[in-house]
This record gives sequence, structure tokens and C-alpha cells, in this order.
Amino acid sequence: MTYLVLQMIGALLIAAVFGGVLLWLGQVFWGRLVAPVRAKTLAYELEEARADIITQEQRIQGLHKELSASSEQLEALHRAKRQLTATLDARNRSLKEAGERLSAIELEAHPTSRESPEDLRRELRIAVEERDESQAALRQAETRGERLRTELEVLHGIHERMLDDIERLKGRIREAELEARTTGESRPPAWVMVQPFGPRDDLQRLEGVDPSLERTLNRLGIYHFHQIARFDTSDVEWIVEHADGVPEQTIRDSWIVDASRLAGVQRN
Repeated sequence: MTYLVLQMIGALLIAAVFGGVLLWLGQVFWGRLVAPVRAKTLAYELEEARADIITQEQRIQGLHKELSASSEQLEALHRAKRQLTATLDARNRSLKEAGERLSAIELEAHPTSRESPEDLRRELRIAVEERDESQAALRQAETRGERLRTELEVLHGIHERMLDDIERLKGRIREAELEARTTGESRPPAWVMVQPFGPRDDLQRLEGVDPSLERTLNRLGIYHFHQIARFDTSDVEWIVEHADGVPEQTIRDSWIVDASRLAGVQRN
């Protein structure tokens, strides 16, 4: 019975060691291989998003020019419409005057006017033709104005959508920059642990580490001297960012050296 219990305890210990090794290998793989690749991918996406924003801004500038040109054309059409309306009013007045004069002459048996009824009819016919031409031109101007107004509305809609696209791209850039800061050069050390492997080391033996800072390091997944002994440049930068008040020079010149000695780790 005792033998079986010892076998079970031994199997559990082997499983725990095996699990710890797998966790360590996974952390090393993520820290050394996956994180740099992810950082390069994010950097590429960041440059792509910035290029998209530049393209969209150039398109918006072009739209502004088109909007300005269309607005000027619409204003010119409004002016032409006003002129045509005035011309049409003048033609209508002339037509009315000619009709009145023709009616008055036809009522007289012997016209005393130097203008004959035929001349007045010809003048009336010309006035009617000019009125019809003015009305046709006015209808054309109104049709062009409606078309330009529709184009302006379409351009405004495109402009608004492009502004929304730019805001979304800027959001992507902010997210990519944030993720790049946490995944790229400032990635977590490869030696962080979810929990200590065995008893925790007394990190207060390192220079400047008080109980509060030790708790901070534990919360960041740093429990043992051999973890600090293996810090590289990016690991040091990550600790400086996430543990307030720790000088980078102290980590490089003191912590790593003392941790290597205390853990018996040989550094190259």
C-alpha cells in the first residue's frame, strides 16, 4: 500500500515538473518567436493604415475641389436663371404690348398708325418665338440646376463616408500602436510565470527592492532570481514600464548581476 502511495506521489511530481517545463517552453516560444512576428505584422498594418489615411485625405481634397467647382457652377446657373427670368418677363411685356396695339389698330377702319397690322403681327410672332426660346432656355437651366444639386448631394454623401472611413482608420492606427507597444519592443519577458515554481526567492536581496516592489514583481510574474538573471534589453524595458520607480541602470548593473550570482546562472 505504501509503495502504491509513493508511486502516485512520484507520478504527480513528474506530472507537475513536466507541466512546468511545458509552460516554460510555451512562454519562451511566445516571447522569442511569436511576439516579434506579431510586432512586425502590427508594424506593417500600421504603415498600411497610415497610407490609407493619406490616400483618403487626398481623395477628400479632390472632393473639396469638386464641391467648390460644382457650387460655383450652381451659382452661375442661378444667375443665368435670374437673367433668363428677367428676359422672359420683358418678352411677355413686349408680347402683351404688341397684342394690345394690334387689337387697337384692327378696331379702326382706317389705321392712323404708321405701323401696319402685318408689321405688328410679324412683331408679335417674333416676340412669341423669343418668349418660347427664353422658356426653353429657362427649363434647361432648371434641369441643369437640379442635376447639379443631385451631384452636390452625392458628393456630400461621399465626403461624409470618407470622413467616417478616416476616423475608423485612425482608430485602427491607435489600436495598432497600442498593441505594438505591448507586443513589440516592450513585450513581457519570456521568463514570467503564472505562479512560482517551488518556494519564492527573497527578491528583497536585490538592490532597492522593498516589500512593496517585491509584491509588484510577483504580480508581474517574477518570483525567482533565475528569471531576472536571464533578462535581455526588451525585458528590462518592460520591467521599467510596469514597475514604477525602478531605474533601468539599477536593473542592468545590479539586479541581473546579483540575480545571476544568487541563482548560479552563467551569463554570456
